[in-house]
Amino acid sequence: MNISLVSCCLEEGNLSYPLGALCIQSALEAADMRAEHLPFTLADDPSQAALNVARLQAQVVGLSVYLWNRTWMDRFTEVLRAQSSDLVIFAGGPEATANPSSFDLSMLDFLILGEGEEAVVQAISAIKEGKKIAGKGIVTNLNKLSWAPSPDLSVLPSPLLNHHADRFLKAGSSVLWEMTRGCPFHCSFCFESRGQRSVRHFPLAQLEAELDLLIAKQVGEVYILDPTFNMDKERTLTILSMLAEKQSDIHFVFEIRAELLDNELADAFARINCALQIGLQSSDQAVLKTANRRFDSKLFSKKISFLNARGIPFGLDLIIGLPNDNLRSFIKSVDYAVSLKPSNLDVFPLSLLPGTLVAEQAKEFSITHLQEAPYTIIESPSFPQKDMQKALVLKESLDLFFTKGQAGMWLQKLSEVVSLSPSSILFSFSSFLEAYLKRSGEQADDIDIYLLQETFVRSFLRKLGLVQYEAVMLSFIELHQGIAFFHECGESPVLQLSYSLDALSEFEHLTADAFLKRYPEEEEEVLGITSDLDGRLLFVPLQ
Repeated sequence: MNISLVSCCLEEGNLSYPLGALCIQSALEAADMRAEHLPFTLADDPSQAALNVARLQAQVVGLSVYLWNRTWMDRFTEVLRAQSSDLVIFAGGPEATANPSSFDLSMLDFLILGEGEEAVVQAISAIKEGKKIAGKGIVTNLNKLSWAPSPDLSVLPSPLLNHHADRFLKAGSSVLWEMTRGCPFHCSFCFESRGQRSVRHFPLAQLEAELDLLIAKQVGEVYILDPTFNMDKERTLTILSMLAEKQSDIHFVFEIRAELLDNELADAFARINCALQIGLQSSDQAVLKTANRRFDSKLFSKKISFLNARGIPFGLDLIIGLPNDNLRSFIKSVDYAVSLKPSNLDVFPLSLLPGTLVAEQAKEFSITHLQEAPYTIIESPSFPQKDMQKALVLKESLDLFFTKGQAGMWLQKLSEVVSLSPSSILFSFSSFLEAYLKRSGEQADDIDIYLLQETFVRSFLRKLGLVQYEAVMLSFIELHQGIAFFHECGESPVLQLSYSLDALSEFEHLTADAFLKRYPEEEEEVLGITSDLDGRLLFVPLQ
């Protein structure tokens, strides 16, 4: 029997790693059923892709459907079905699992709900034997839904070790590495809010073998699929020790809970090349309580200080429009997040994902949202549409000025110098940018963000009548921009500073007036940046 599995990733390159389809392909092969994997991206025409797949004359076609490729897959299915009424087409993946009632079973023969490895094998075995397609997690009637039981992860075949993933493991590529399934928490906005509140682990011996392969393939970046990597401290330390011992050049990205950090864990993260992503979502306790999350701002700040003390890069996630959220609380959350000096802030409007608790509560909280993917909020009683637009303006400024411009190490200092909140500065930047683009005719994506930041800060200080702080503030910014450029590009910038490095290091902890009193005269330095064998930065005089 010819089986084709179709995936559709965001784009070619580092965002193209179809883990779901690879897992199903591996499971079928382990059951002596060969399946061809046909990877596409959103840039591919779904109609043409369907015609190409139809020419392969497979008997069964499986679709890996996610929130972000749903529209593509719907069009693909429509065209493919028109080519053959006898072809067996099924769909699985997070979108099918969360929102089965939105699928058209006149176009599809069945859905796979839940973790699909065992259910797909069961369904295709039934097709081969001419039996009725049935079983837990195999849905042929939307009035009779069931979800597949969770498989034993220790017996699932590895897409890495059986080499189905090889074509995606190019030198420098990005890879998704699954270490666990499940989550112990119950956040209302997450798929796991309706899932099993348990965590299952892949065996450590398998993870070590997979790591050896990833190192041998010279992949560049690995995103760890574990929503709370530091939940089990002993296991976390064991894995981090393993990563450190291998001494690879791979950059690892982990999702963690800040509240579970301690000095021992922070030391372990500091020994490897990594970044951490942390779901703050909001700093408003009332909002988070509704979302089934607890929050203590003092505890959170203390735990984050462990990361800053060791120079571990980390990002924070924020959500716009959770139940009971409003513009004021969102702005407050932004200001709190900036004060923690993250390397990036990822901000998203709330998606009321089918299958999540918050989607079921939409009517209760009178939340209006898109009825089709990506299901994002339009407005709520506490967050009317006009305020949502203001929040999105702030999000755009954060994306460009803070995250792309890597302003995490200096925006809070600028806030102190001008006695304005970070959010106020970012709103001012938005107005500045609008006028700048209109005047210059340039596009925001084409602008040198570092130069734009410098131009804005100089203009901003002069507008506020704070020109006396211009030299030290711009030097402080240029120093951190240079460090960010060196880390990003691996090339030395030319830093033209108005004060010495020693002086600028004190500026971090002094008020602007105290600094100018201590350093009344400017002392120009021109520096380059390099690093030693241990990765420590070295500043080299260029004159």
